[in-house]
Amino acid sequence: MKKLFTIILIVLIYFPAGAQTLKGVISDSSNRQTVPGAIIFIPQLKLQATSDINGNYKIPHLPKGTWQVQVQMLGYATITNQIKIKESDVVKNFILSPSASSEKEVVITALGNLTNTKRSPVPVTLVTHQALLEQASTNVVDAIAREPGVNQITTGPGISKPEINGLGYNRVLTLFDGERQEDFQWGDEHGILIDPYAVYDAEIIRGPASLQYGNYAVAGVVSFKSKPFPYDGTTQGSVLSEYQTNSGMIGNSLDVGGNHHGFVWDLRASEEAAHCYSNPADGYVWGTAWNQENVRLTLGLNRNWGYSRLSFSLLHREAEIPDGNRDSATRQFEFDVPQALASGGNPQYYTAANAPSPSLIGQLIPGTGQVYPTTANYLSYNARLASVYEIMDHVSTWWQNNINAGKGNIEADLGYTQSQRQEIDTGTIPEEGMTVHDLPYSLKYSIAGDSTGLKFTTGINGMYEWNTNSAEPPSPYTGIFEIPNYTDFDAGGYAILQKDWKNLTLSGGLRYDFRYMAGQPMYLAYDNTGSQEIVPASAQGVGPVYTQFPALNRTFNGTSASIGGSYQLPYKNYIKLNFAKSYRAPSILELASNEADPAQMYKQGDPNLKGEQGYEADAGYGYRGADFDFEADCFYNFINNFIFATRIPSLSGGDSLHFGIPVYKFGSSNTAILDGISAYLNIHPKEAAWFELRNGFTLIYSYLPHQTDSTDHIPFTPAPRLTSDVKIMLVRHQHHLFKDTYIEFGLEKDWGQNNIYSALWNELPSLPYVLFNGGIGTKLVNPKNGRVLCSFYINCTNLTNATYMAHTSREQYFWTYNGAYAGKTNYGKTPAVVTNPAEGIYDMGRNIGFKLIIPFGGQNM
Repeated sequence: MKKLFTIILIVLIYFPAGAQTLKGVISDSSNRQTVPGAIIFIPQLKLQATSDINGNYKIPHLPKGTWQVQVQMLGYATITNQIKIKESDVVKNFILSPSASSEKEVVITALGNLTNTKRSPVPVTLVTHQALLEQASTNVVDAIAREPGVNQITTGPGISKPEINGLGYNRVLTLFDGERQEDFQWGDEHGILIDPYAVYDAEIIRGPASLQYGNYAVAGVVSFKSKPFPYDGTTQGSVLSEYQTNSGMIGNSLDVGGNHHGFVWDLRASEEAAHCYSNPADGYVWGTAWNQENVRLTLGLNRNWGYSRLSFSLLHREAEIPDGNRDSATRQFEFDVPQALASGGNPQYYTAANAPSPSLIGQLIPGTGQVYPTTANYLSYNARLASVYEIMDHVSTWWQNNINAGKGNIEADLGYTQSQRQEIDTGTIPEEGMTVHDLPYSLKYSIAGDSTGLKFTTGINGMYEWNTNSAEPPSPYTGIFEIPNYTDFDAGGYAILQKDWKNLTLSGGLRYDFRYMAGQPMYLAYDNTGSQEIVPASAQGVGPVYTQFPALNRTFNGTSASIGGSYQLPYKNYIKLNFAKSYRAPSILELASNEADPAQMYKQGDPNLKGEQGYEADAGYGYRGADFDFEADCFYNFINNFIFATRIPSLSGGDSLHFGIPVYKFGSSNTAILDGISAYLNIHPKEAAWFELRNGFTLIYSYLPHQTDSTDHIPFTPAPRLTSDVKIMLVRHQHHLFKDTYIEFGLEKDWGQNNIYSALWNELPSLPYVLFNGGIGTKLVNPKNGRVLCSFYINCTNLTNATYMAHTSREQYFWTYNGAYAGKTNYGKTPAVVTNPAEGIYDMGRNIGFKLIIPFGGQNM
């Protein structure tokens, strides 16, 4: 095997490099003058070039094949063309039309067949590189969450999960450079393990039309992509530094990459750290510090036969998890366990010999231990000070190949990821530890007709996954086992056919998915005590043995389908229509979970759950003109066997409790219905190219038929939202020392959400709020050659320091009390049912972000 790998590597490296070159001239349609600084980009190859001072461009060493080429320039409408590279050089000139719009007609890669945003039958949003730079976000999901139809479920500022059309978790598939993010996406307390500085731009597909991925893409796909490789013959990079005032977040990232005769590479190293955030109601919120480090390396080859890419990533993250532990009288945040005093004194507890009364035996002697966090604790970047914190390590390797096969292409991808999570509750010994391994694979063949407009794609993909729990920790610690040791094998096959006419695009396809999941049984002796231990099945019936997990063996299979199209109407209008059937198999958490999470929610799975079957219709109408762009998309999603977790009642009608913690159980409703509308309106007058007004709107309604008025809505359905941002370009093009200078003001209006699952306080209504934002940015250039010396951005979110709770924030339900005073037996953490939003934790207050980027080497960046 080692010799075979060596032979393959030698062949890949020394096989003759592609000699084909794409070149041409970029010009302005209004005056026929050449356009310097335009970016010519081939998304499949991640190769780009910049037009020179005379408008000329050249991309050498291209593999043979049919490629989508995208040309964009600030102040012009982006255009895309399909170009076939054969044995000789190709000359292609592009003519750009002036436009102030920020909406770009770009190539979409996550739908299976390549298309662009206007011809896609389902709504697609592109979050550009420039848009990401101008934001002050705390994680990669936070950076896209204001887009129409997109929301986030948060557990503090560092932990977010994407939500599309009201659905999240295992219903939204997240990709990075085409690789599936399998990093505990089913859980609440851990976000997407992606370095935000490594993300160049993002595609968001809203709706279950991505047959290329199937099972977990029933709500949509979020596809993050890294930066393109530099121009051939160059090495270039950048240094980024960032600071945010609210949580003191410090971020730094170094990136350097090169392209030398078809050999491409990129290396990035990043670090982030934040202390506890603050808001006007709570002050500093205890237990919200976090830090993260990442190193990522990509190596690649472009040859006549195609290309090959190999990526490695190591990510380490430590994050505190707030539990809302407070003094019940003052609502001041407390330690769960009293800490040693600064003077060195340790906490002391009353005994029978010195207790003033028998009721105080075992409780803290006042003044002998630190009960409340100090200012220094709140402002510490150490993410291991709070009682509950987690340590996560994510290792990823991804090998992608695109090989010419006659008139088509074969894409063969293979990966490996290892995600390790340790949870520590009061101490330094992990009480929960799990390591999930994934082997994702994909084999795809695609062919595009030169003149017929037909595009056909077929393939198979899936993954093999297995999880291993850590051993029982030593006494007096008690192990937590949230899910069993399990194996999961997924396989799916699909076919997609697309036909392009001059104004009409039709697309359709089928997919079949198969899943086999096996969970190992686990038995615990002396459950939930300091003597707890894992015992074999033979111990059943001998002493107090508890079945933590029964054996699990389930097989699931289902079909997905999609058919739709888009039509380009006269006068720059267009319409879209798509019908899709989706399928999703239950996750391991939904099938087998049996443990409390750090938010004091005890979750139980149901091994008898069935797979979800969804039926969705999407329709859209849009217009893209010289003075404004507009698009409105509506959807209706009907889901059978819908799976979600709710509190279960006790025999007396109240909460069912497990060791004092409310119990949530996964179940499936017969039917769930979601519908809604997402829209944007961007105004950019042709005669006032310095001005742009961007507006976005999202309205989603959920309904569970045949239920009571307190159980007829899906939990965490986002509230209606309107965003509006005014951007004024102060210096649009290069002018002496500055270019692309802008100032921006905006608002986000969120209405109250009263359509909730209110039974047993599962969910609370949310109040309306308005957030104001502002920002400014510029690029400093060398006036002699126009090269960018640095870019600088300032962005302020929640400008007025408003007190608010987003409806999809989980922190509003976090509340325990009197932890530090109640003694050593249970650390006094008494879970409290939040019946009023003011009892929980509020979201972040005013935050000002500063970002500096210094490029070096290569061409003008």
